[in-house]
Amino acid sequence: MRVLVVCIILLSVSCGIVQAAGMNLALTVPVVTRHFPESSPDLNERNHGLGLEYTIHKDVALTAGKFTNSLSKDTYYVGVVYTPLRFLGLHTGVVLGLDVSGSYNEINPLRPFIGSLRLATGQESALGFNIDVLSGVNRGKDVKAYGAVAVSMKYSF
Repeated sequence: MRVLVVCIILLSVSCGIVQAAGMNLALTVPVVTRHFPESSPDLNERNHGLGLEYTIHKDVALTAGKFTNSLSKDTYYVGVVYTPLRFLGLHTGVVLGLDVSGSYNEINPLRPFIGSLRLATGQESALGFNIDVLSGVNRGKDVKAYGAVAVSMKYSF
């Protein structure tokens, strides 16, 4: 059912059915996460939460929110989104942020900094999505931070 809803929203956005202009604020809701190179039963693939993005320039936005991370810990974050590149109608760039709750400290060698590559729809339409790609890190035999692809739905207003 969730896949059907996502497909309908993406189709609506790509066909221009949903239109909006001049919006600076977006509400984001995580939909699904997939870890690579393999997943683990210990990882949460549904990272429920809520985020906000405030666009301050066409390529720059501030973001903040809360979600349950893949270790099933609550994560509070703040960050900056920089998406200067356009590719097939998508805004592409990076997200750099801070894990203000320390929920990744045990596996994040750059703590409290976090980052990802981003592909996203702009705010030309009210409904859109973000796709964030986070790289994995190996730190010895027992401590591993898996890479992940996370998809969030976005409603701009």
